[in-house]
Amino acid sequence: MFFLRFFLLFFVFLFSENQDLLGRHPTSVKTEGPIDYYEFLFLYDSSQSIEQKEIVIHPFYSSYQNHERAYRFYSFLYPLYYSHGTNYWNTWTFLYLLNKDEKYDQIEKTEGELVLTPLFYWGYGNNPKERFFSFFPFFGILKDKVSWEEIRYVLFPLYVSWEYRNYRGYSILWPLTMWGGDGFKRKDFRFLPFYSSKVHEGKYNRKTLLWPFFQWGWDGLDKKEPRSFFMFFPFYAQKRSQHGNMYAYSILYPISLISWGEDKVVNAFDFKFLWILFQYSRSDRPYLRRWVFFPFYVHHRSGVKDISYYKETNFYFIFWGNLKTESALIQSNYRFFLPFWYHHYRYYQQEQVETISWKLWPFMSYWREETSFGWRVLALWPLPDDYFEKIWGNFYSLIEYQRFENNDRYLSFLMRIMSFRWNRDYDEWNLFFLGFHYKSNPYQWKFTFLGGLLGISKTKYSKRERVPLYLYPKYGALLTDEEKETDWDLHFLWLRF
Repeated sequence: MFFLRFFLLFFVFLFSENQDLLGRHPTSVKTEGPIDYYEFLFLYDSSQSIEQKEIVIHPFYSSYQNHERAYRFYSFLYPLYYSHGTNYWNTWTFLYLLNKDEKYDQIEKTEGELVLTPLFYWGYGNNPKERFFSFFPFFGILKDKVSWEEIRYVLFPLYVSWEYRNYRGYSILWPLTMWGGDGFKRKDFRFLPFYSSKVHEGKYNRKTLLWPFFQWGWDGLDKKEPRSFFMFFPFYAQKRSQHGNMYAYSILYPISLISWGEDKVVNAFDFKFLWILFQYSRSDRPYLRRWVFFPFYVHHRSGVKDISYYKETNFYFIFWGNLKTESALIQSNYRFFLPFWYHHYRYYQQEQVETISWKLWPFMSYWREETSFGWRVLALWPLPDDYFEKIWGNFYSLIEYQRFENNDRYLSFLMRIMSFRWNRDYDEWNLFFLGFHYKSNPYQWKFTFLGGLLGISKTKYSKRERVPLYLYPKYGALLTDEEKETDWDLHFLWLRF
């Protein structure tokens, strides 16, 4: 059941969750002021406003810069490669396998990590403790990985060592042999499959003989009610507390022909029949509710009982379901019927921003964020990823409509062979099949053929600062005619004279 759920969750989240991980940094121009927009069919578009600029060469390259936030975003053949960061951090990924993360202070680079999973790790920084190098499986040192402060290996699995605080562990031909301890209370030894022992005085004592057939020991020796366990693999396993407040039994572990258990202290109960076919679990500390009646129904909810934080998963006949998250940072609710339909709601608590997107594959997709929204016909990419639709969607767009934060409207047909952008004081027409582009607003007028091969335009500026007034209309309204000037430009061979 774990692998089935993992596959389905991976399918749903592979390209959807990466946008949440951007921490609500925008990847396109968002403003309530005017935007200077230009496009050339489905191949190129650019947007510019005060402190923001975006360029997209579909599908090869995109860039977005927000000078107010000191934030930058770049992509090449997304999702093949993308990078984003500020003056204090930067991260990039290539196919989610080669990744680099860097952190800076106001003067210089302080630390970073380059990873080619799982072959290559390189950590660097001003502090020697942050520096490490790993070239798997030949030689390596890893720091702060998989709950250990440091891991060393040579010709893995020939030799491995690891440490955390005072504990040191060593292995030859891992995992067959290992020994380690802290020289005080912890002492571990393993020589598989014959014998193993893990001892932490006052906490646990675990033994195996002819692993995995015979396993026994004691846990929670520092608690009010220690627990003992015994397993004769795979036929029988049990675990019981000293006074009987906790017990668990299993027949044919881990397939679990049948298993059951209870913990009265945390009000927990668990029952499994034929493992994947039927499961029921509940617990109050930590909070957990799980129902599995495979393949008809799956319900899993974990978190905090007062619902200040929880994650919930529901599947119906495997392909229909929803995934929910409630936390201090985000509220999220996915509903889907794979692969044909999904609906995703997100509310970012700190920014107080609500976003909604849905897709009816392969016919239509829709998105909304605050006062802006848009939809497209067709939607050939089956997975939920708004940025993928932005980069690649032009190649299969029959009709596209958008309304932006500044009340601009946009409408295009047949892969942008004809498009219109307008608001109360602004009109822009791109009629590629007729070969011309027209733009008009109170401070700008433009008429060109074949994407700028030939044309004419005029732009009003302020005489003192020489700033284009179409980006600063409120400032332009304060200026007299004598404080403005108009430039006329001739467009020839995509150059401006």
